[in-house]
Amino acid sequence: MKRITKRVVATAAVAMMTSMSLVGCMPSAKEETTAATQAQEAGNATGAETEAAEETELEVNTTDPIELRFNWWGGDARNEKTLNAIQKFEEKYPNIKVTPEYESFSGHEEKLALAIKSGNAPDVMQLDYTWVNDYSPNGDNFYDLNKLSNIIDLNNFDQNSLDTFTINGKLQALPVSRTGRAFGWNIKTFEEVGIDYPTTAEELLAAGQAFKAHGEDYYPLMLLDLDRAFFLRYYIESKYDKNWIEDGQFNVTKEELTDGFDYLKTLEENHVIPTDEKLAGDGAENIETNANWIAGKYAGIYLYDTSLRNKFKAVTDSDYAVGDYIKLGDYHGSELKSSMEFAIAANTQHPAEAAALVQFLLADSEAVQILGTDRGIPANKAAIEALDFTGDKVKEANDKLTAWTDRPLDFVFERQSFTGSDGALTRALQESSYGQKSSEDCAQDVIDAMNKELAK
Repeated sequence: MKRITKRVVATAAVAMMTSMSLVGCMPSAKEETTAATQAQEAGNATGAETEAAEETELEVNTTDPIELRFNWWGGDARNEKTLNAIQKFEEKYPNIKVTPEYESFSGHEEKLALAIKSGNAPDVMQLDYTWVNDYSPNGDNFYDLNKLSNIIDLNNFDQNSLDTFTINGKLQALPVSRTGRAFGWNIKTFEEVGIDYPTTAEELLAAGQAFKAHGEDYYPLMLLDLDRAFFLRYYIESKYDKNWIEDGQFNVTKEELTDGFDYLKTLEENHVIPTDEKLAGDGAENIETNANWIAGKYAGIYLYDTSLRNKFKAVTDSDYAVGDYIKLGDYHGSELKSSMEFAIAANTQHPAEAAALVQFLLADSEAVQILGTDRGIPANKAAIEALDFTGDKVKEANDKLTAWTDRPLDFVFERQSFTGSDGALTRALQESSYGQKSSEDCAQDVIDAMNKELAK
């Protein structure tokens, strides 16, 4: 192990910390719309103060009482596993108390943005893919993890992952896992209909007709709004070999987008996917609460590999298969991204101890086995070696994904203003499905919206 020496703590950084809890701190509507900008401004100040401190190699304090705040979002299963892992960390470091802050994803971003803005960010935080760029565009809001490389083993990550989250030479976050969209098929429903699940464009259309003949409420594929957005990308990438963004510019033409909207209409007309009107009539916002999904009438989904298992658990009687990628053209559609990241606040009072927590959660064999694949297939090489993936369908889906594509997902596509519930692309997809706008008009709306996003 490398020799570790003591650090010099910046007095200004200490002054920035407060005891206010993150949970329950909801911003106003005005704050929500400017959260990223305000967070950047605050981060510039706190980051500058942290940089003002002369840093040497850090060591983990194993004697004095220390409290760390760790913030994440997740469901019951993730929360329970994370709390168990935290308990093991505290057993290893008895002087360190980790205060957990967790909730569902809804509203989480606004709270975290406000915490960053106010200088009250948790010591360790779980971030979504776009948040590193959105909330630390200059590399000032999160601690430079390169300075903690004697505590966090960066050799366990591939260089592409490190480069993705390096801003102005500062490593802002580490990927917990790499993920992407995969097809999952309800085998029992396909057997009931009497066909195999599709692997080509022709088989996909034929499946729609077969399901319609079996019953009007039966569909081979269910796509909610965000799923439609990713399927639109999948089609364009498969047919035109186009990355969404190249060199900071939108890389898809109006004609290609129009074709994509037309194809989604073709899927609706051929009974492959339910229309938005049909899904609205189902009376459920989520896949797992949709009665037709639960009953097995909707037999396929296109979701992140980590989501397949939980969605199929909601089905009354099913066995599911991880499908091969459907050949919609001569090229391979779909993208890879970090599913989420861990970052350390730039103004934390305890960077070494926060780094020890990150290292423990990402690479310690005991913690890794507790956490399993709830956050996805780990990006950390040591974590991969610590897990047994026998029969794991998440790993099967992830392996199929990484064998199929290395196309990166850009940081813009999943912004709330673009693919959120009231995002520009979501509105265009809904207007197309309801017949309120032509494919050409929807394509132009998407181009205008994407250019606006890129200008931010």
